[in-house]
Amino acid sequence: MVQSAKSELALERDFAWAVYDVQRLIGRVFDRRMRELGLTQAQGRVLAALKRTDGLTQTEIADTLDMERAPLGKLVDRLEEAGFVRRALDSEDRRVRRVFLTPKFETVAVEMENLGESIFGRALEGVSRSVLQLTTDTLTRIKSNLMAHEANRLE
Repeated sequence: MVQSAKSELALERDFAWAVYDVQRLIGRVFDRRMRELGLTQAQGRVLAALKRTDGLTQTEIADTLDMERAPLGKLVDRLEEAGFVRRALDSEDRRVRRVFLTPKFETVAVEMENLGESIFGRALEGVSRSVLQLTTDTLTRIKSNLMAHEANRLE
């Protein structure tokens, strides 16, 4: 029985390290390739978040990317200076500023999309669609479990 428990823990440990390593390696490749576009990985993540949902507040972007608001504000400042985003007052609450993509983003949008396809194309070589779907479903479930646990902890 003790041996079985150790085996299960070993599998859980190997799973956790594999998830961490994959995320780290994808991040490293993405960062290197984003620099070729004149952007950092962090800036690319902000642009990608806005591409999914344009017009987020900085707080919403920070929450989406699991970042602190101050460093995110500096990233948005740099993206605004470079002309990729603009800030605008919220139409319903003038205390709130929203962040929007500008037409200049389109100059890198296709390259960012191609970059993602290239990275994930290589990363997923030899992985069937059914295995990818099962893995995605499993990770989504794990994410939901962790989010529920965190929400209960805060109550």
